[in-house]
Amino acid sequence: MKRVFFLCLTLTGFILLNAQTIDELAAVRKGNSAFQQAEKVRADAMQLVEKGGEVNTRLANEKFKEAAKLYQDAEISYRKGMATTKNFSKANYNLANSLYRQEKYEDAGNSFKYIAEQKENDKSLRAKAYHNYGNSLLKQEKYKECIDAYKNALKLSPNDKDTKYNLEYARKKMIQQQQEQQQNQDNKDDKDNQDNKDQQQQQQNQDNKEEQKDKQEQQQQQQQRQQQQQDKRQLDALQQNERQTQQKVAEEEMKKGGKAKQEKDW
Repeated sequence: MKRVFFLCLTLTGFILLNAQTIDELAAVRKGNSAFQQAEKVRADAMQLVEKGGEVNTRLANEKFKEAAKLYQDAEISYRKGMATTKNFSKANYNLANSLYRQEKYEDAGNSFKYIAEQKENDKSLRAKAYHNYGNSLLKQEKYKECIDAYKNALKLSPNDKDTKYNLEYARKKMIQQQQEQQQNQDNKDDKDNQDNKDQQQQQQNQDNKEEQKDKQEQQQQQQQRQQQQQDKRQLDALQQNERQTQQKVAEEEMKKGGKAKQEKDW
């Protein structure tokens, strides 16, 4: 039984060791070389940035571009390292690192998450993958998911100080984000309320203008009616005066003894 068990372990180890092709392993080594070189160039660029100055800034930008090209070369090599063996954890993890350095945080996060969730992977590797998955989410400001990732990393590596620090930082950022969202919502509500007040005021002004216009029209109509009535009274008064004048004339002629001439209608 011991001999059989030993043979099984040996066979399993042989299969895992040879799961990747020679070309895949060579591609991974090439990717590692490009990634390490990129990290060095990036570190040099960061030092130049810290020194400051126009010349250092220009040199730093050139080195950042050089590093970006190397990270891209590393990504290509790591993908070749999984051409046949899609679940090659080492290549996948290194691919995720190269994607992260290129600020492709969503793609990097997906790779880290896949590695972290494979329970057959080494516990230490899974913890690192969860940690870096959290970092990828942190860069995307997905703080709730980020906190969950850090918690999963701590379940596998409870004493990891970096993960603990990042977890607390993510919690603070989430609180800050929630406060900003609440403030933005309050500002939006205030703006909506002000807009509603402005609309109501505009409507009220419009109603007042229409009401004022109606009053003016009514006043004009009333003034017209009054003028018409006044004109009619004046006309009636003139006609009345004319009749009275004619009557007086007729009475005067009668007093003189004459008869009033009768007009004939021939």
